[in-house]
Amino acid sequence: MSKDYLFNKTINVLMLDNEEKDLNMIKSYFSSNYINIRIIKNIIEAKSELKKNKIDCLIIDIALPNNQGFEFIQKLKNDRKLQYVPFLIVTSRGFLKDRIQGYKSGCSAYLSKPFDPTELQHTIKNIVHQKNVLKEKIISNYFLIKKLRHNIIKKYKNTFKETIFLRLTSKEELILSYLLKNKRIKYITKKLNSQIRTTEKSISRLLDKTQTRNNKELKSLPWNLI
Repeated sequence: MSKDYLFNKTINVLMLDNEEKDLNMIKSYFSSNYINIRIIKNIIEAKSELKKNKIDCLIIDIALPNNQGFEFIQKLKNDRKLQYVPFLIVTSRGFLKDRIQGYKSGCSAYLSKPFDPTELQHTIKNIVHQKNVLKEKIISNYFLIKKLRHNIIKKYKNTFKETIFLRLTSKEELILSYLLKNKRIKYITKKLNSQIRTTEKSISRLLDKTQTRNNKELKSLPWNLI
């Protein structure tokens, strides 16, 4: 997917920041650059918004009261539905230990306030682009694995046919069909118009050819593939 695609497609961004300063300016700036920013000031509302709407990227200021910023990030990482939402940190806390903790928590970028809106704009677009590239790879790999699995099953099915059915006589195939239907030896003998002893010998040969020890093992073979 080309990055150019991101310049004419609206990106939905959620910003968790309790500072009033410059927030409206940021929102106005991004609205003209195909980035729709919704500003949330508390954690409860932010989590609710993330669950209700499709958010392409989360911006979070870790300088929330009582160190709630990193706590919120940890809650996101523990949430099965939200753990893959990419996020970046924009904060006035520029200490090295905060940056290290931010990247350890999985942030895609760490920007210090005051920041250049243009830098934030391109950071967001790069993050969303990488997310979409990863998503395409996952989908592509899924279909590739599915195709490989289909080919393996098909090959196994053909091998199974060759190793089993080409070695069975028509009589053994008929007995097999009865055994797979859970028919008893007396029933099979009657259908074959044969003797119990003869039927038992035929079943014994069938077990030998299928390399199974008893009817239970015989039934456990992947006959459904054929």
